[in-house]
Amino acid sequence: MSSWSMKRRLLLSLTGAIGALWISGVAMTAFMIRHEIDEVFDSALQETAQRILPLAAYDLSRRREGEQERVRLGRSTAEDHKESILYQVRDPAGRVLLRSHDAPERPFSAPMTRGHFDDGERRYFTEWSADGSLVIQVAELPHERAEAIRALWLGLLVPLLFVLPIAAVAVRATVNRVIEPVRHLQQELGTRDGAHLDPLDGKGLPAELAPVANDVNRLLSRLSLALESERAFASNSAHELRNPIAAAQAQAELLADAAEDEEQRRRAEGLKVTLATLNRRIEALLQLARTESGMALARESMSLRDLVELLMDDWLRKPQCMKRIRFDNSAVDPILISANADALGIAIENLIGNAVKHSPEDTPITVRLGPGAVLSVVNDGSLMGADDVARLKQRFARGFSGATDGSGLGLYIADTIARQSGGRLDLYSPARGQDTGFEAVLSW
Repeated sequence: MSSWSMKRRLLLSLTGAIGALWISGVAMTAFMIRHEIDEVFDSALQETAQRILPLAAYDLSRRREGEQERVRLGRSTAEDHKESILYQVRDPAGRVLLRSHDAPERPFSAPMTRGHFDDGERRYFTEWSADGSLVIQVAELPHERAEAIRALWLGLLVPLLFVLPIAAVAVRATVNRVIEPVRHLQQELGTRDGAHLDPLDGKGLPAELAPVANDVNRLLSRLSLALESERAFASNSAHELRNPIAAAQAQAELLADAAEDEEQRRRAEGLKVTLATLNRRIEALLQLARTESGMALARESMSLRDLVELLMDDWLRKPQCMKRIRFDNSAVDPILISANADALGIAIENLIGNAVKHSPEDTPITVRLGPGAVLSVVNDGSLMGADDVARLKQRFARGFSGATDGSGLGLYIADTIARQSGGRLDLYSPARGQDTGFEAVLSW
């Protein structure tokens, strides 16, 4: 199952919720305000009709008295201008007596019944005079009310373009502040491994995370106790076995020297080889116990060049390695790194020993130092797949070179020490720049 980001989900959810609530509020507000706008516009139509009708009646009566004849169809003499409200004054027969200058000459389509009427194009209000001799119909142009509604929507939605980014920034800052304890707890957990099982610092954690930290601390405590017991058992067992094995090796030497025939000598030599293999495996268990106890975490400034040169002097004195190992030292300075010299010495010894043990006899082994804080060990051997190469860093993993006296711990110990020392161990098959072979690279 793919993982997801709690921070991203909170940001999207809260920002989306704010936007959705804003739009919902705008919709509800616009609906209510539109209802009010309709009432205001309808009231304006009614009031306009009621105010114009007496004036129109007075104007028509003045004309009748002065001209003593029926007023002919005509328009008011007002100067042309853009009108938002049109009106017509009609007699009971429906003839138009007066109209605004933008109103049509033919009568409106609204019925001559008092009240509001909507024909789909205009909104009308019809009003009769008190004596029933005149009727006025006032019409509202369709775009007026639409423009008001559009202005209302823009006035409510445009601020969202500014509010939403500000809200997103505020939400982001709030989320960052709220999940900071989660990030701190994540960083604390990321530093815990087999060499570092100290309890988590639960100070300042919110109530929701405090139980998690307490449970993890109990688990770390139990795990630390189990690992310490395992390491103590391995270390103590190895220490207890070293002296008996050394005594057994001495006895095997005596048996080989005192053997009276070839068969006894062959058995004595086989016993010596078996005891030597057992001794190496005990030594590997001791190294494992020291490594997993975190000995490489006690780092200090040291010279990688001096350490490698010291170890190579020892290896080049061994008869079986004098002609096989070639030391390519390209370091021109001490190459100062932060590491534990004893632990790093164990890692380098394991890399060289692994090359000697798992490569065909009489094939060359190249130990190259530099440039920079890089040490590589190259040996001959058959090719391995990527999965098999990655598996070599695991506990008790062995290659396919045919060697039977290996413990399967050398590369695991070297990789653990490299990580504790702030470096890394990379394995290559084939060796870099070659078609065959195996290469281990220790770098910082």
